[in-house]
Amino acid sequence: MEKRPTSITVISVLLLLFTLLGAVGVAMAGSNAAMATETAKRNISVPMYQAYGALGIIINLVCIYGFFKGLPWSRVLYLVWGVIGLVIGFYISPMKASVVIALVVLVVVCVFLWTNTANDWFQARGLMLSRERSRG
Repeated sequence: MEKRPTSITVISVLLLLFTLLGAVGVAMAGSNAAMATETAKRNISVPMYQAYGALGIIINLVCIYGFFKGLPWSRVLYLVWGVIGLVIGFYISPMKASVVIALVVLVVVCVFLWTNTANDWFQARGLMLSRERSRG
């Protein structure tokens, strides 16, 4: 498939926007009094929260790159990191309902990442990490 599906483009752009917003939040977590107060309510220290956030930013950027290039491992990485994020989020979040919202978002995004058109874009099926060999 030569043309990237619109759904993959929309997911990538939205993920990029949310990643950039997350980067601002991570950067401000220690310097802004209101953010520091909110971070203190979590079961995690501010430096640990910032380290976890920075890792998440890096992984999201790698996933976005992979989505744009049609690299099949990127959607598996997104799914795995999403599940890890849900587990950690459930542990550290004082608002457990936000974890449910994150789960719904993860499921919806993954549904689009594994449609037939997305499978054609990534040239892979299921949880394959590499492209299918051409059958020519």
